Amino acid sequence: MTEESKPADKKRVHPVAIAGPAVAIGAALFAVFISTSNKDKDAAPAETAATAKGADPLVSAQFAPETPQPPVPAAPSANAITHESEELAFSLDLPSEADAGPIVAKLRKEAEDAYATRLKEARDLHAEAKADGHAAIAWEYQVSWSALARSGEFVSLVGTLYEFSGGAHGMTSTDTRLANIKTGAETDFPSMLRMGKTVSPALVIAACEAVKKAKMERIQSATVFDEPIVCAGPNANVKLEDGHIALAPSTVEGKFGGIYVYFDQYAVGSYAEGPYQIVIQHDVFAEDLKPEFKALFAGAAPDLPEI
Repeated sequence: MTEESKPADKKRVHPVAIAGPAVAIGAALFAVFISTSNKDKDAAPAETAATAKGADPLVSAQFAPETPQPPVPAAPSANAITHESEELAFSLDLPSEADAGPIVAKLRKEAEDAYATRLKEARDLHAEAKADGHAAIAWEYQVSWSALARSGEFVSLVGTLYEFSGGAHGMTSTDTRLANIKTGAETDFPSMLRMGKTVSPALVIAACEAVKKAKMERIQSATVFDEPIVCAGPNANVKLEDGHIALAPSTVEGKFGGIYVYFDQYAVGSYAEGPYQIVIQHDVFAEDLKPEFKALFAGAAPDLPEI
């Protein structure tokens, strides 16, 4: 990524505690929090339901604002944790184990481990800045995980991270998880397909066409970093592996309706364009599913909830 593609935004001030209807992050998880407060949290969980609009298109897209923003604050759940110090402002929000199962404990452990590392880095840099007579800038991390949907023994989760560490602007990124709600064992969407980690051309093209549509509506140009979008072949520049895939809820209760694909900033465009989030209905890949997973899907996936 060239520096020319990164605008010099000012840091945005925002609340620490956040919740999202469902955080991510298929780049590696940036979960970074641990509780240092024993205060009770009274707020109710944020709403996570989404409703399908109008007819059920095969592929649709929903977009973030043109100027990337930190995640919109919402009422924290009972599993929310916050901590604020001179060096770092943290927030972590997790679904309940009743909604997501043992994967919640794993996400919390990841957050604790990352927190220890990040806090040391922040303290070291702040001490160095003060020793040099410079003003120290507080870092910020906001992480929110939510359960998107459940079908059979599987639960689909999405997480968002907002991170600011003193640069030109903060960054928001996404992560997704698919776990067994009884054991916490993780798998992923490609493992549900007959071809294993290789997704079908139909699915790749459906995702690419959805990104094209999103690009035309947002920037009036079907391009990736000024290059025309190519959906197939060795020069393809919109790839599912550049996004984070989550199994989507359905209009049929207790089923998955398709997939959501989250493309973070810089994945298919400049920082200024913001992230792209698309919906692909399960009809596109129904024939590619392994027999044991076909019954998990039915109905249609609603538009993406805001995260």
